[in-house]
Amino acid sequence: MRGIVGGRGLGRVLVGCSFVSYLAEGLDGSAPPRPALEDKIPELKRARQGARERLADPQCLAVLKDFENVNGGRLDQVLRASGRTAQEQLDLLVLESGLGRPLCDRRVSLAFTQVHSRVVSICLRPFTLLRRQEQQAVLIHEMLHSLGLGENPPESTAITEQVLKRCAH
Repeated sequence: MRGIVGGRGLGRVLVGCSFVSYLAEGLDGSAPPRPALEDKIPELKRARQGARERLADPQCLAVLKDFENVNGGRLDQVLRASGRTAQEQLDLLVLESGLGRPLCDRRVSLAFTQVHSRVVSICLRPFTLLRRQEQQAVLIHEMLHSLGLGENPPESTAITEQVLKRCAH
């Protein structure tokens, strides 16, 4: 036992590495907080705030009635069952850089996520070139996926067009 805790060699190295790992993770075992991408990219922060404001409007909020999740339930009902507002669902999205991801590198997408995921990869260069209302529509589009909206069908462009139709006024 002496070699593991107080001795020399591999045991001391393992204990040292464990301690450094513990400090890097934080006291609760979670990863240490990293600066949000929105703190580095002001357009993202503005887009999320603008999308929040749009989702406060009942006309925009009606976009949740236009789509169903992959199980056939309307998104407004899915959201209601979660006990969250649309703004709270939007706030749950974790925006990360899509740099180095094929959908961004091939310029296929502006942003993407998995169905039911809150992690959204943003293709920063094309996203920042959009008009503000289009940026907001992209974030609302991705929020719809976080509620379970699939794609193809409906096509990605059809989703964003419907968001713009309901929310860009």
